[in-house]
Formats: sequence, structure tokens, C-alpha cells
Amino acid sequence: MASLVATGISQLVLFALYGWGGMGATAASAVAFAVGAVPHFVMIRWWAWGQRGLPRLTRQVVGYIVVTVLGGLVSVLLTTLADWLVAPLLADRAARTLVLNVTYVLSGLPVFVAKYAFLDRVFATDEDADHAVVLRQGELTG
Repeated sequence: MASLVATGISQLVLFALYGWGGMGATAASAVAFAVGAVPHFVMIRWWAWGQRGLPRLTRQVVGYIVVTVLGGLVSVLLTTLADWLVAPLLADRAARTLVLNVTYVLSGLPVFVAKYAFLDRVFATDEDADHAVVLRQGELTG
């Protein structure tokens, strides 16, 4: 749910900056990604992983920034590439905006899976780790 909300926010920003604002694809997608990343962090920390307070916050912020920057680079590069490829083919900026938004969303799918796998480890509580150990021990003995 958090990723859908963040993607929606990013899509609106990308559409506004590129489609209406006349900003270039690279800058518009970078700003859109950053604007969506902030509420995404808050939502995944509170909703998805149920984290509150300051314990482990530094580790979570650093882990989130690393994986988000890498994912953002993928999204921005692919969106920029799409703009470069379609610009000679589509003179209509509205059509190019649609192509960029679709590219942005599709580039986020593999990034989403990788981010979830990584962030699940970063945000896991000690109780989650203890539960995983118990499950593994049960598999070995059962």
C-alpha cells in the first residue's frame, strides 16, 4: 500500500513537472522520485514494519537511503532513456509525458521487489529474527 501511495505521488509530480512545467525528463523524474521517497519511508516504517520511536532509526534511515538512491537511479536513468528514444518520434509533449509515466512505473517493479527484500531485513525486529531462527531450527530437526 505504501509503495502504491508513493508511486501515485511520484506520478503526479512527474506529470506536473514534465508535462506542464516543461522540466526535462531527468530532473523531473529525479524530483518525482525524491518527493515520493519521503512519505514512503514514513509509511513503510509505521505501517509495514510497525516501527515506532528512535531505536534502530539510524540503521533504517541509512539502509533506506542506500536502497532508495539505487532504485531511484534506475528509475531516473530508464525514464531519461525513454525520453531520449521517444522524443524524435513523438512531438506531442502530452504523449511523451504518458510514455515517461508508464516507463517510470514499469522501471519501479523490479526495483520494488529488490527494495522489499532488502528493507525487510533492515526493518526486521529482534523478535522477527528470533522467530526466523526458531523456524529454521524446526526445519532442521523436523
